[in-house]
Amino acid sequence: MNFLHKYGIEKQSEGVILTLYVSDFDTEFANELGTSGTATHQDEISEYAKQRFPNLKINAIKIVAGGILIGMFSFTSLTQSKTTVKAATQDHTLLNTLTYSVKSGDSLSLIAKKYHLTTNEIKSFNQLTTDTIKVGQVLKIPLLKYDVKSGDSLSGLAKQFGTTIDRIKQLNSLTSDVIYLGQSLYVPVSDTVSTLPSSTTNKSETSTYIVQSGDSLSVIAKRFQTTVLSIKDANSLTTDIIRVGQTLNVPGKATELPPVTTQPSQEITKYTVVSGDSLSVIAKKFNTNVEAIKKQNSLTTDIIYLGQLLLIPSSSEAKSSEAKSTVENETASGTYKVVAGDTLSGIAKAFGLSVSFIKEINNLTSDTIYLGQTLQLKKQPTTINYVVKSGDTLSEIAKEHGTTTEEMIRINHLNSTNLAVGQVLTINSTNGTASATPESSITYRTHIVQSGDNIWNLSVKYGIPQAELLRANNLTTSSRLSIGQKLKIPVHQIAVQKTVSERHGEYLTWWTEAQYVFPIGKVATVIDFQTGKSFKVKRTVGANHADSETLTTTDTNIAKSIWGGFSWSTRAVIVEVDGRKIAASMSFYPHDVDYVRNNGINGHFDIHFKDSTRHKDGKIDPYHQEKIRIAAGVE
Repeated sequence: MNFLHKYGIEKQSEGVILTLYVSDFDTEFANELGTSGTATHQDEISEYAKQRFPNLKINAIKIVAGGILIGMFSFTSLTQSKTTVKAATQDHTLLNTLTYSVKSGDSLSLIAKKYHLTTNEIKSFNQLTTDTIKVGQVLKIPLLKYDVKSGDSLSGLAKQFGTTIDRIKQLNSLTSDVIYLGQSLYVPVSDTVSTLPSSTTNKSETSTYIVQSGDSLSVIAKRFQTTVLSIKDANSLTTDIIRVGQTLNVPGKATELPPVTTQPSQEITKYTVVSGDSLSVIAKKFNTNVEAIKKQNSLTTDIIYLGQLLLIPSSSEAKSSEAKSTVENETASGTYKVVAGDTLSGIAKAFGLSVSFIKEINNLTSDTIYLGQTLQLKKQPTTINYVVKSGDTLSEIAKEHGTTTEEMIRINHLNSTNLAVGQVLTINSTNGTASATPESSITYRTHIVQSGDNIWNLSVKYGIPQAELLRANNLTTSSRLSIGQKLKIPVHQIAVQKTVSERHGEYLTWWTEAQYVFPIGKVATVIDFQTGKSFKVKRTVGANHADSETLTTTDTNIAKSIWGGFSWSTRAVIVEVDGRKIAASMSFYPHDVDYVRNNGINGHFDIHFKDSTRHKDGKIDPYHQEKIRIAAGVE
């Protein structure tokens, strides 16, 4: 067994799961085991386990190569003593992780939905750093296919595979705990599969450590050159959750802990990049600086992408270094240097100015800016003059300057909303903020975890994205909840915005407004803007936009009469939710995952809102955005 150089032991209520780590260079063995699972290697592994761990009750054996689980044996060792040895009974069925070959039109989000997973779970399991995939690429799916055997139960399988009953039911769309002999089930790969240090770590010496802000078990394990499992074992922990001030027994020498007394405590916030963000904008939002964010996330450039998860430091160190940052120095002197990822709208938002004012004082004729460009910034005057350009509308000018259409009509003595190119308007601006516009707010409530709770179900229950719930509680998709645990639940109060007319809808941004008014699980009425026909829909999934399904066959027939059948063509629509009318755009071509049964379609269709994006590439769809503006009356 010279190809096995590490092992890990995961305790269960009855027995253990043994993880064997294949040397990274032994790719031939890894490939062979991961694809065919020959009996030769299984026998060798089983024999090794019996000889190396004669007194352990081994429930299963996992094989890991390069940090990725490539297979798993169901194994039961009945050895009871060194003198009396009974034959070990084994099931030589190798449970291989699933693989998927990328096809034309695929995206990570679509593949994740297919298997009831998240995009981040697939990226992490395949060690991907971006969402980019190519046709023919083979992805490993963090699931095992298991055939139910005599005596199996969901609770027993959950214990064996280190997961929960609810997770297995979710992955297999089960509505009850009943399973049958020969049934094929998907079970998740345990989140304990990670590269462990050598099994020869000295556990005879133990140090005590008080948990600091920003700590996690993996951080502490790395600092002491031990493992997460060893720390959990030493402290009888059943989850990875720790709290500030908690005292832990840490296996290993105390001298292995690097001095940290001179370092300021650091709070880490998880943040998901949204449309219009740049590192400078995010840094200003969290009262830190660009260099601190880059250092925390090991970034070598200022480039970030939509949906990227960033760790944001918020500590005395970051605040002290902020005084030295380029952004602060330049802002103090009234200038700002453009960095990679910046947009004019993002800069305007960060400094409380309007796009038109920045363009005016910098003599810009378009919204285009370039890397390294120095922009003049100064306090925006209360009253400014604005020259109407081709394509301008009164409502868009008002929204951009933080005022209202009615106020613009009043102070300019206008008889209608019609404008002429070259016309000079007086604008009572509010320093680029939207004080003249109703403001949304966010509060928080507490949820105490009950039996059966999971992050996905809770995010649906409270009408917020799963990623936001994880971020608010410093959790990841692999974190486990414990009964009695307190979770912080963001509650969004989305202000009602004025509309151009009774017929038009509110022009709500998807990322900060619309997705909270129309959350997953919500039923709404869709009104076709042109014909006035309406039908019921339910938002069933989707993060970048609202993936929805008709409620009944009648609703489907109405939609088909509007689109002339199933079609990818976009139409301006109004989405009516709880009495609110929101400007949107919809195509009616059912595809991919399906949740609502007996409604006359298989799959879901797409409803877009302001600044929402496509799943396949994370980009804004111009055809949908054009129809949204029509529905809002700003086109």
